[in-house]
Amino acid sequence: MISTSSSAMSNSLMHASSISRTSSFSQSSSESEPFNLKFITDDQTYFSRLMEDLSIVDNMYDAFDYDTESSSSFDRQVLDIARQVSLKHQVLNQLLQSEIDYLDDLFTFHEIYTLKIQPWLLNATDKDLSAKFLATPYKGQLESMFQNIYTIAMTHKAFLVELKERIQLWGPTQLVSDIFSHLYSHLDAYEPFMLHHPDYVMALDTLYQLPCFTKLVQSITEKHAVVKVQDIVYCLHVPLHRLAVYNKALSQLKRHSDPAWPDYTALHSISRKFKHLESEWADRVRDCQSHLMVLEASRAIDSCPIQVTHTRRLLLFSNLIKVDLDDITLTSDTRMYFLYNDSLIYCKKLKDNKKSSTVAAKKLTYKGTLNLQGADIRQLAPSFCAKMCEVKKPLFRIGKKSSSSSDTSSLPGAEAFGFELVTSESNLDAMSPLHQNYQSAMAGAGAPIRRRHVLRTKSQLEQKTWFETIRKAIAIANAQE
Repeated sequence: MISTSSSAMSNSLMHASSISRTSSFSQSSSESEPFNLKFITDDQTYFSRLMEDLSIVDNMYDAFDYDTESSSSFDRQVLDIARQVSLKHQVLNQLLQSEIDYLDDLFTFHEIYTLKIQPWLLNATDKDLSAKFLATPYKGQLESMFQNIYTIAMTHKAFLVELKERIQLWGPTQLVSDIFSHLYSHLDAYEPFMLHHPDYVMALDTLYQLPCFTKLVQSITEKHAVVKVQDIVYCLHVPLHRLAVYNKALSQLKRHSDPAWPDYTALHSISRKFKHLESEWADRVRDCQSHLMVLEASRAIDSCPIQVTHTRRLLLFSNLIKVDLDDITLTSDTRMYFLYNDSLIYCKKLKDNKKSSTVAAKKLTYKGTLNLQGADIRQLAPSFCAKMCEVKKPLFRIGKKSSSSSDTSSLPGAEAFGFELVTSESNLDAMSPLHQNYQSAMAGAGAPIRRRHVLRTKSQLEQKTWFETIRKAIAIANAQE
């Protein structure tokens, strides 16, 4: 874009539109004004088209009742339309950059992984690879994954070309709904990707269990360290949420549009189609995402006992505080809990281990499982929550008071949230105190021992989310007995 003086712009517009009325905006506009029309292009190919667009806008306002005594009202209308044109232009530029980044991820995946793994599989001599992967249906599923991701990339490449051209031609009457409609008609490229997504997850899980494949991936990432290559799993994640990007852009375009804009009605129509499609895909996207998280968790947790299966899903994971019933005010025992649709495990952060690169890649270490079959979840009593917030004074004070006097192991005065989970003996938290096993004294030989676990959350919303989700997981686990 080039900057033009106020008088030059005014003269050009007056000659191009052949309008005899003089606008006070044209006379007073300057480079310092916030709504100055700065979308003039220096490309002569598009300049005449831009002048025609501006002429249409002027002719459209000629149709309005124009009071010469209140020209300021007209000027505000001109400024409003200029502001809307500028804001829509910003939205499209943001979408353009997002589309470039998305395509860069997809084509980088194709160039770095697809074009390296395919010949590696053809020339593989490893016996484990031949027996556990090449001789299974997962080999075909991996090829399907490569092909579907490439098809999606080519679909968005075509949209990117159209988007660039439209931004170069941008003006007050420029249309954009047609390029979104064209993209919408090609979104069926995502259908096979989501349909076979569980198979792709299982294929990658099988490969990651083979040492020869992990060595290959490590050599690829080290060779392209400067490019900051994303993990293979990343390209199974990012396409699932791409539709939300276009819904956001369409929503912003509508918000910055006037009903008089020629594309207003068509833009609303295609926006409704995108929203409907996102709602239609919502359950499938959540299912694919929760299945993919099972694979991500198994790779992040050292000695993880939870295997990836076609039916297992990861529902929730977050840091929760295991409340010590000897001192319920303590908050030092923070654990990462992973709730699956059939299991609940907890982990701790893994200490750095520079000796083993395999272990170093893990971020957590598995510590235990809480059995959900026959378990019961309960709300905490208000009196119990109040006691968790009490300040417990030490019996003896040794040494000088620390400069940072805040006790990091308690939250005095803070409102406490959490829930109580009662599990059977099959959980691995066998070292819990006897008073936590409040039914063990009366349990006969062979009778299940009940254990009490109080978990503290950061907020009431987190408490509600965990409570409702665990209750559903318990129902599923009991139905499988």
